[in-house]
Amino acid sequence: MNSRGRYKIGIFDSGLGGLSVLRTLWKETSNIDYIYFGDLINSPYGQKSKSEVLELSKNAFEYLLEKDCEAVLFACNTATSAAADFLRTKHSVPIFGMEPALKPAVAENPGVKIAVFATDLTLKEEKFKNLVSGFPAGTEILPVPCEGLAKLIDKDLWEDAWNLFDSKIKTVVKDCDVFVLGCTHYVFLKERIIYNYPKVKVYDGNLGTTLHMKRVLNLPDFQENKNQLDILLNTSDSDYVHLAGRIAKTITPNHTLSLINTTTGKLHV
Repeated sequence: MNSRGRYKIGIFDSGLGGLSVLRTLWKETSNIDYIYFGDLINSPYGQKSKSEVLELSKNAFEYLLEKDCEAVLFACNTATSAAADFLRTKHSVPIFGMEPALKPAVAENPGVKIAVFATDLTLKEEKFKNLVSGFPAGTEILPVPCEGLAKLIDKDLWEDAWNLFDSKIKTVVKDCDVFVLGCTHYVFLKERIIYNYPKVKVYDGNLGTTLHMKRVLNLPDFQENKNQLDILLNTSDSDYVHLAGRIAKTITPNHTLSLINTTTGKLHV
């Protein structure tokens, strides 16, 4: 906490999906200076190797430390799986991450087959396997990899994104009526899932992560116009600005948005 009694919290994602988590955080906290870093030049992470994601996550984390962030949220399930535990052993700054909301889904729907939609790497990682293995015998978890979906969302190609996601849903919906969204990008499609499949229960980890951060950091409850938001996108492609700006306006009209090249430190706009 700085001299003004405010926390500076960094939020990091491979693209724009982490803004869905930030939207939840914003509604639950106050007196926070949020810095959002979207590593779009290196996205998507879900199709990279673990070592690549670890290195990219390390770079993003260190960049946020240079911005004087006192805590960092990996608002990316893939980066959390590949890098969060390792970086916690190297740094004292609190590091928070995302986890597919399987625990509440299983607890509230015992004996029901549950579909988990996530990136290839998230579903292959040991962290996910350990999570699944911790449930009672007979718990049925069906992993559904969604290669390319996050990138379509970042590119503002919503119909293409929905068509891809809907094709994945159709492969499991006859057997599963509980869905877990294991990627923060996919949360932007949650309302459409519920509208098109009203009998399905849909879970995501955004609120659980938010409440965990509030508890650990003792963050104050929401008050109007008390937070600040700076969005930094690591890309030279101005096309991303339009979608990021639209999403940011659903969080707060008062924000800054810049394109930055982390290799040079120079702002593009």
